[in-house]
Amino acid sequence: MRVSPTVAAPLAALLVVLAGCTSGADPAPAGDTRTVDSAAGPVEVPADPERVAVLWRPTLAAATRLGADVVGSLGDPSADDGGLAPFLPDGAEAPPVVSGSPAEADVDLERLAEADPDLVIGVSTDLGAQAETLPELEAIAPTVLLEWTGTESWRGHLAEVADVLGVPDEADAAEQEYRLAVDQARTRIEDEAGDPSAIEVSLLRLQSPQEIRIETPASFPGQIADDLGLARPEGHDEPDADRDFISESYENLERADADVLFVLSGSGYEDAPTSYGSGVWAELGAVRDERVYAADYDHWGASNHYAALRVVEEMADGVTGEADPAL
Repeated sequence: MRVSPTVAAPLAALLVVLAGCTSGADPAPAGDTRTVDSAAGPVEVPADPERVAVLWRPTLAAATRLGADVVGSLGDPSADDGGLAPFLPDGAEAPPVVSGSPAEADVDLERLAEADPDLVIGVSTDLGAQAETLPELEAIAPTVLLEWTGTESWRGHLAEVADVLGVPDEADAAEQEYRLAVDQARTRIEDEAGDPSAIEVSLLRLQSPQEIRIETPASFPGQIADDLGLARPEGHDEPDADRDFISESYENLERADADVLFVLSGSGYEDAPTSYGSGVWAELGAVRDERVYAADYDHWGASNHYAALRVVEEMADGVTGEADPAL
């Protein structure tokens, strides 16, 4: 477990609290309980949790959509609103951040304890960082770890969180909400631009001044393009090994050309260009046809319900020509 400098000084006090939880204080939930599945085995949780902490940002989106009172979340304490806006509905207030960064291993146990949750929902990945600290997490509150195997996990994650919270009907409603948004967007594309399967879209992420990434159908926005029935250019289907994108250099920018080009950049590359009408971009067909659009990768790569609704709308706006080209 990574212990940030801000935690080191009061760590002794926290250890006293955790020691009390393991030698006298009972971290088991009070009142009615249920037993739910976790990546680490069955966990007894409150039947109606009132203060939920989440240790994965897509879990914040799921728990919020399901009506939970989230009292703490993994996030970036140095960013505005903890960097949590892509995981919340528009205008929602972000919960306190209980980590030193969005990395799964960077949970701040002191901040988490101060949030006083009665339930913690964490994540189990190949890294296994939170599984290693499970005893410390369970000393604060009952902790359920949900598996996250990659970008594709966003589809089932909301239903898994709903099972933990005991609100499966809300998960069904959220799924119907997304399906309705997709159906409406696809109808709009058919009415205004034609058969989606005849329209090639390219999703290009600006990673750095040296690297571009073609988002494949395995990526979050790539999955949504598939849901809308849009076609992808030749060579965009197979990602690099163990990834959901294809890494390229700007010298091969022409590989990203398509009928409609979405250029994605975000907080990870703050100096990325925001217009693409000149220079290396000028020879692309999508640029000449004024069918190139800028998009916020912080949202388009966020892998959650709220982000998915936003991507559906913005992708349809670009394909139908309702968005302003980034020229």
